[in-house]
Amino acid sequence: MIARIVRRLRRLRDDEGGAILIIALVVITTVALVTTALLTRGDGSIRATVALRDVANSSYAADAGAEVALNALRTGHNIGDHEPPSWYYTNKAGTGCFGYNLDGTVENTLTLDGLLPQTPGDTKSVMSAAVTCTPEDATGDQGSAVPISNANKPGNAILTLSTGSEDGFSFRTNGPAGAFRVRGGVWSNSNIVRDNNGNLESTESIRAHSGCAPESAMVAPVVNCGAGTVADPNYPSDLELAGTGIPALQTPPANCNGGSVALEPGYYDDVAKLNALTDSNQACFLHFKPGTYYFDFHNNPGDALHDTDIATAGGNVWKIGRRKTLVAGTLTTDTTVPGRCVNPIEDVNAQGVQFIFGGDSRMQVNANGQDSAVEICASYHADRPPIAVYGQKIGAASRTVLGGADELTTTGTPVVSPAGTGGTFTQVTAANLQKVDGNQTTSANLAVWARDNTGSNSALTSSITMSGFAPATALPKGTVLTGARLTVAHRSTGSQNKITLTPNLGTAPISQTLPARTTLGPEIVDLATQTGWGALQKAVHDSGFDGAKVKFEASLGRNQTSQLDAVRLELTYYLPTLRGQTTTAIPGNTVATVGGAPLIQALGNTTTLYIQGTSYAPLASIDLALNNIAESVFRFGVIARSLKIFETGSFDYPGWVIELPENSPGFGIETTMVRLEVYLCPGVATGCTPSGSPDLTTRVKIFDQGGTPGPPHRQISVLSWSHRR
Repeated sequence: MIARIVRRLRRLRDDEGGAILIIALVVITTVALVTTALLTRGDGSIRATVALRDVANSSYAADAGAEVALNALRTGHNIGDHEPPSWYYTNKAGTGCFGYNLDGTVENTLTLDGLLPQTPGDTKSVMSAAVTCTPEDATGDQGSAVPISNANKPGNAILTLSTGSEDGFSFRTNGPAGAFRVRGGVWSNSNIVRDNNGNLESTESIRAHSGCAPESAMVAPVVNCGAGTVADPNYPSDLELAGTGIPALQTPPANCNGGSVALEPGYYDDVAKLNALTDSNQACFLHFKPGTYYFDFHNNPGDALHDTDIATAGGNVWKIGRRKTLVAGTLTTDTTVPGRCVNPIEDVNAQGVQFIFGGDSRMQVNANGQDSAVEICASYHADRPPIAVYGQKIGAASRTVLGGADELTTTGTPVVSPAGTGGTFTQVTAANLQKVDGNQTTSANLAVWARDNTGSNSALTSSITMSGFAPATALPKGTVLTGARLTVAHRSTGSQNKITLTPNLGTAPISQTLPARTTLGPEIVDLATQTGWGALQKAVHDSGFDGAKVKFEASLGRNQTSQLDAVRLELTYYLPTLRGQTTTAIPGNTVATVGGAPLIQALGNTTTLYIQGTSYAPLASIDLALNNIAESVFRFGVIARSLKIFETGSFDYPGWVIELPENSPGFGIETTMVRLEVYLCPGVATGCTPSGSPDLTTRVKIFDQGGTPGPPHRQISVLSWSHRR
């Protein structure tokens, strides 16, 4: 065919008609090529337009889905079946971004059926979407108004340090289906034991060094019943950090006749006085003002520091009994517990208390069938945990004896009371009466009264009153005086002499008759065996000791002589000091002994106990029977030698009993952060489910001014908005 066309063209090449044909062919070919190119470009543009329109539809749909979800968060549009009216999402435990249901499930996915519908004549397909919402940790109701980091919280919600034969952590719930819930890690340096019922649930981990019984009752992302051990963090108490010693002794009010009392920070050593206020049947609101409290009770007769001038009733157990509300820390305007004191989780300016227990002192909360409530709030610190209850770990009582060369002597100018015509003492100076010279033949260093043969036939009396007898540093209030002796070096040929001690405290003097002595020598007077000793102890305890007066009296007949060489005072006492909870320091100690009495004990009934801060009792146990509670009992964790928890039969609190707050930048309850992810389902009219990568991701801040959720207070801020490429 081609050959014939070529031959035909050759025959016509010189013909005019052939030339026109060639031109025509060129034109036709050119037009064909141009038309083909134009058609090709036109088809490409159409296909590009269709593709771009699909991209735009997806972008519009993703944007629309995110906007619908944002509006639902703003207006409180919820898809659950159990939200109360006017409920708004604030990241509260047990709720979802879009509501929650009666069966306990939460709604965190918003399904948008037919988000972009297909209209008649439209070439695009229907498109639905699903929007998932994920809250950020430590925001909203689960957030903190203050910065929280590893620097100011313990490593675990529960840490028990016992490594011996006792159970490290034992728990019992209110039924086979019950659960003891913990937010944060649980770690026992010995074992974890379930007593009868329920499960132990942790949001993070459960670890025990020597086994779990049974391991099937341990529910957590990580369960390790053969783990290692954790060292005691050795937190110092506020008193140790301050380095200022023991605070001033305080005496609680005698009663609560006005319906409420306020107690001052300081040192409390008489549990009988506290119990008279807190364990009576009198309704009372007890406010412990912000500050540091040191409880070291001396009521136990087995205690080396037992103060015999105070009552022994109740041993060293501080009891909070019926009809009492005890709140420790800065008061709020709330009228119910919990919430009556400023919480360090919620306020960076929280000024609370630290209850420090020394020796075998301990606290017991027991309503005895009638309502009582205790809430203890700690102070916030950026660099250490807010410890509310502290079991003293270090320190021991040390007995001081001001004896021998340290005995107290007169330093003032002695005052002589003359005997009238019978003469009086001479050579009476402080120097002569300070040192025992012991030489009766050399009278230069003695106070001497030699009565002559004149005057009345009856005995006459002359006296020397000496002042001083003061320690270099006055003994503070709270000093436990256990002994006092006077050494009187004298000689008398009269019938008798007399010595009298009068402290500078306004208390009754203590007197002792001295026998006649034919030779100069010391007479030891044990004041602890004399009438008035208890009053002296009490006065020193209540007011301290800064010195005393000592009066020496001599009665002489004619031609009789009295010599006074020296008077010296020996004191034996214990100063207020931090005492660790150790069995070696305190005979009869029951707190730091395996199987001994717990440092903190709640006996259930209608008792409510909340400790808003860390509880640190590394040498003691904690034993709680929980009944009527509405929030976590221990916030900021608990560290103890051992821990025992019993949820009573009526216990129905569904949340964390013990919690450790998440690390938080300090947004507070006003700010909830969420991440929204939009998943598109082209061609799906209903039931779109999230699958694959999200088509749009946005990070959103929900801010409720003043902590009141919902319009007009609620503000929505988009922090990021990203489409899938």
